[in-house]
Amino acid sequence: MKIIQVQTQAEAAGAQRVSDMVGAGLRARGHEVRTVFMYRKTTAYDGDPFADFVLSEPPRRLAGQIRASAGLMAYLRRARPDAVISYQHYGNIFGTIGGRLAGARHIIANQSGAPQKHGVMGLLTKVDKLMGTLGLYQANVVNSAWAEAQFGDYPAIYRRRIRRIDHGVEAPPRHYDKAAARAAFGLPSGAWLALSSGRLTRDKNHIALAGALMKLPDLHVALAGIGPEREPLAAFAEAHGVSDRLHFAGEVPPARIFEFLAAGDAYVFPSVNETFGLAVAEAAIAGLPVVANALPVLREVLSTDRGEPVALFAEGADAAEIARALGYLMQKPDIARRLADLGRGLAGRYSPSAMCGGYERLLAGS
Repeated sequence: MKIIQVQTQAEAAGAQRVSDMVGAGLRARGHEVRTVFMYRKTTAYDGDPFADFVLSEPPRRLAGQIRASAGLMAYLRRARPDAVISYQHYGNIFGTIGGRLAGARHIIANQSGAPQKHGVMGLLTKVDKLMGTLGLYQANVVNSAWAEAQFGDYPAIYRRRIRRIDHGVEAPPRHYDKAAARAAFGLPSGAWLALSSGRLTRDKNHIALAGALMKLPDLHVALAGIGPEREPLAAFAEAHGVSDRLHFAGEVPPARIFEFLAAGDAYVFPSVNETFGLAVAEAAIAGLPVVANALPVLREVLSTDRGEPVALFAEGADAAEIARALGYLMQKPDIARRLADLGRGLAGRYSPSAMCGGYERLLAGS
């Protein structure tokens, strides 16, 4: 089967990691799969032999957005795929329209967030609700029980097409030496180091982790990612005298994420808005003890099949709560080791193979 995956932007982020796994898994099952990005935001996918870009840089103003949308639909008409799997709001909308115009027999959308009521995201939510109700999606994939519950008051015709496929989460392909990993990313060799990764945006709440540096003088923090909060975070650290302990690793490509994770003593995920939390599940499976915001979805994802938590949860995820949890791990290495062992066990729960099997069953119509 010829399959095109549609993403909005090319960057090293969670939705893109999912489509990487889905693409690789379906190719291993004999399908022809490419991923098209509406625009190239960073260099993360420049060397990917299965990636295409509609625009080589982010669109500017309405005219650029129209070019990206029209270009995507032209790409799909040329490709004539049997199936389209779309991700993120714009990818869902324009990938579905383009896929229908191109005659694709299967359209599978992925819900990347809870329904919103205000602003641009509120408008996109309304469009998604209309498209799902009209049956433009063959299937509408959610990645957790929490995410599925967010659509509980939607029309029955929309909900009938919802399918739950939990994200697969890759395990490290090999062992990485901690000292070598720290040297590779320019991180301090002897420090107690907490890591975090993801887009540097307000929703990711990295400011709370930076604030924890003020309360724990022996703590260092390293952030992997880029985004609009980079400069505010640096300014905050400078103003509070902790800039020598806040390290920016920049955008870490998917192929090196486990090397980066090997550098840490713990992983912190203070995000305030998630439907799954792929990055934190990845860190847990890599063997890092985790501190996470106590969001209901993160309590769901970061637990064993028996319901045992594999992380310390920070209520409210403010600087004081994160510092309290990290301080506890620093003082209790036995607890840190136990959480690391429990986290590795999530590999069986979030199998990339099982995830890809779920998508293949949807494509087969079952």
